[in-house]
Amino acid sequence: MKKFIFYILFAFVLSSCIIAQTKSDSTKIKRLNLIYRNLEYNTTAFNDLKNKWVITDPIFVREIYNRFIVKNALLLHGKKPTLKELEQKTKDIYSGDVFIELRKRYYDGEIEKLRFFTESKLDTSETDYFFDAITDNIYLKEILGDILYENLKKQFYAHNDLTKSYFDNKLAYDYDIYFHITNPSLMFWGMTTDAKNKYLLSFMGKWGNDKIVFPGWYYPDYIVGFRLSYIDYLLNNEQYNTYSINIGIGLPARQITFNYNKDSFGQRLFHTGANIYVGLEGYPFKFIGEKFKRIKLSIYTMLSVTEFQTKDFALNYISQFYSNRNYLTLFFDYRDIFNLMDFGWLHAGLGVSSFDIYHYFYDPLKNNLLDLEPSVRNKFNYVINAEIGIANNTGLFQHDVSLNFNYVFNKGYGYAGVKTHFMLSNTIGFDFSFYQSFKFNTRPLPFYRLDNYIVFSPFLRINY
Repeated sequence: MKKFIFYILFAFVLSSCIIAQTKSDSTKIKRLNLIYRNLEYNTTAFNDLKNKWVITDPIFVREIYNRFIVKNALLLHGKKPTLKELEQKTKDIYSGDVFIELRKRYYDGEIEKLRFFTESKLDTSETDYFFDAITDNIYLKEILGDILYENLKKQFYAHNDLTKSYFDNKLAYDYDIYFHITNPSLMFWGMTTDAKNKYLLSFMGKWGNDKIVFPGWYYPDYIVGFRLSYIDYLLNNEQYNTYSINIGIGLPARQITFNYNKDSFGQRLFHTGANIYVGLEGYPFKFIGEKFKRIKLSIYTMLSVTEFQTKDFALNYISQFYSNRNYLTLFFDYRDIFNLMDFGWLHAGLGVSSFDIYHYFYDPLKNNLLDLEPSVRNKFNYVINAEIGIANNTGLFQHDVSLNFNYVFNKGYGYAGVKTHFMLSNTIGFDFSFYQSFKFNTRPLPFYRLDNYIVFSPFLRINY
């Protein structure tokens, strides 16, 4: 009896030692495996940019599959597949429904991943495979052999390249020049104070005002001046962190005219005095709350401070014309409302504008211009502005396409239009705008207005 109890105790102690030893070995194996994995530099953050392709040649797929069979290297959820599972999956190999995905390491040409998959599982999660993926290039080379492994690296067989194309178009702050007919700029100075913000000073130009529907070429004043921009956080070029102030003066730029000669009264505006321009842009509402951070506020104003005399005009005949001497625009633009798949981000805006119109008579024998509508004390027109569009500022191809509605509600007419901006790799592009008039009454359009406006401009940007 004592011997029996002794044997039982001995077996218990022995089994405990074996279990303890097994656990100790298991812990050692896990630790060694962790050390082995850490020998390789981790580049998980670049997985989407690594060279990736799929082998589609069924004979080549069979050859690789056979190497795994010979080496008994196939695993299914971490375990050796049963004979029944192996036979079933081999039938898929026979039918040509299995492909092989490979991915190279980010910093050299070695293969860091190989997996078998069926076509229906190409876009599934990282763990749903035909067989478990091999993520050790040394072990993979041992399974396949040196020759077959090198052939895989060279891609001398039928395959489809799945590598992601990545285009980084972040704005640089050392040098920025923007050749554009209606909106040029040249950055010539920049500084930072705490390594995360930036001050930029640029020459700027502006021709026309879309919000009062005197776009581009059709406006008689070309604004030239300076722009001071402040970016309070440079990381990721988030546009919601940018503020700018523009200050300039207006120079005479007589618009393109149609069917005009000196003896007829053309549909035209003239620059009639020195003026100053101030523009403010930014995202101040983010200080109210996070949900308001994407609302951009824009304020533009032009004020005339003098009135030309007849000697200031290069005209030697009697004429009459109109002049816009002052305007003010207040506009709220809600950016990146939601993503419309691959088309870009929806944005919408709403605002108000006001502009005045003077009707002058010009006689070169007189000293001053004559106001032909002195009884009209309030010469201002009032506009409601609305806009909705889709914009994409990333990738190889950037664009912004928007529909615009501008209604002069105290005159009963307005313009509906479309504005487009297309740009390739933040470098070269094309702008196009079209506005068509509409009315809610029987009165004709003001004589200084056109039925429609068309403006376009190619542009080139140099930024680094």
